Amino acid sequence: MDARANDRRPVPRAPRLLARTLSITLSIALSSCGDDRGGPASEGGGSESDASSTVSGDMSTSSAETTAATASATGSSTDVETSVESDASSTTTDSAGATTGAPEDARCLLDPGPFPVPDWPVGAPEDHGLDPDKLQAAADYAATQASNCLVVIRHGTIVGEWYWQGTDAQTKVKSWSVGKSYAATAVGLALDRGAIASLDDPAADYIPEWQGTDHEVVSIRNLLQMASGLEFGLFADNISMFLAMDMTQRALDNPLAKPPLTDWEYNNHGVQVLEPVLRGATGLTAEEYSQLHLWQPMGMDAEWLKDDVGHPAMYMNVLASCRDHARFGYLYLHDGCWDGEELVSEGFIDDARSPSQQLNRGYGYLWWLSGQEPTLDSVDFKPKPGGLHPFGPDDSYCAVGLGNQVIEVIPSHDMVMVRMGTAPMDDPEKWLTPLQLLDEVLEDGKQLIHNQVLELVLDAVVE
Repeated sequence: MDARANDRRPVPRAPRLLARTLSITLSIALSSCGDDRGGPASEGGGSESDASSTVSGDMSTSSAETTAATASATGSSTDVETSVESDASSTTTDSAGATTGAPEDARCLLDPGPFPVPDWPVGAPEDHGLDPDKLQAAADYAATQASNCLVVIRHGTIVGEWYWQGTDAQTKVKSWSVGKSYAATAVGLALDRGAIASLDDPAADYIPEWQGTDHEVVSIRNLLQMASGLEFGLFADNISMFLAMDMTQRALDNPLAKPPLTDWEYNNHGVQVLEPVLRGATGLTAEEYSQLHLWQPMGMDAEWLKDDVGHPAMYMNVLASCRDHARFGYLYLHDGCWDGEELVSEGFIDDARSPSQQLNRGYGYLWWLSGQEPTLDSVDFKPKPGGLHPFGPDDSYCAVGLGNQVIEVIPSHDMVMVRMGTAPMDDPEKWLTPLQLLDEVLEDGKQLIHNQVLELVLDAVVE
């Protein structure tokens, strides 16, 4: 089987239906635990396979098609074909004279990169200030942890690249909640281009279904902060949402439980609300908008996993190769610049990788941050002793997903690290043992694999 075909959906159709049937069993198991707080499900073990280190090879970077979106019941009735045409032309001004397109920024013309155009250069670790034996030790550990890949970029060059479990440099892999950071960036694209006027706009301005309801108090910023006040529950956010045929409708139907900024909660429903916000603001799906303004300009071949009615799952699973996920981290490392062009404004990039609220200073706009106190665990929402990475540089930040998926950006070392692997929900048999699945959900917030791989990679840095 083509390895690129095995990551299209989080659970194949038959196991997905079985999972829905068994979900009531897990619900009962959850209620017996007496705790309704939780975060993303975690990646469990898997069969270990021999590691293969790749140091060369061309990566397919064909751009995905950009097509017009058809308006749905929860979206805008704007003529989408016209929206695509006007949005692509971009650089216009509003009535106040402000630029609504993405302007060329002289700062990006001064950024020498290097950028992976068309593909990443490959170099020896020792030529870029890393100990090759210690870097190999990081890969050896990753190989034992159901990893699909480990890719280390330094100074714009791949200095280490390993693949396991039938994955290679072209395989599109699921990224789980790493997709949240892509969702935040899609919002930034719309903000930069004037499709969204302000992050302080009520989300209801772009969602007719929420207008005239108590949900009008929820701003787009609140959704990015994970502090929307929408109802949260471990089972609802990690199982019911995952199994929903229409994830957007489920998110829109979720009641408001408290005022925004009352608590920080890792709420998948809130992130999914960004789907109709973006569709209402731009006339395009989040995937189409990202293709047009982000992935194609970066040479990424990416797509969003979608629910059964075609809505991108904003809170999980942008599918891309590990090399392409590294491009996304590299864009942030370079403050939104890509090969002389500004794709995302430096202002939005800075806000996304800075504390977004005081409840959990270790969280930006759907990015996790080092060097901040308090940093709350994504499962029990308790402070993590020492913050996100007590052993690492305070300037690092990361997109983190189910099963210790990670895109780690480390500016002080001019480095990006990508580690992806399988998750418990990928294994249909896990759904037959709901208590085991629940145990792995609760364990994931510790990010043990992520932290160990990162610590070993950092230990390899010698200059």
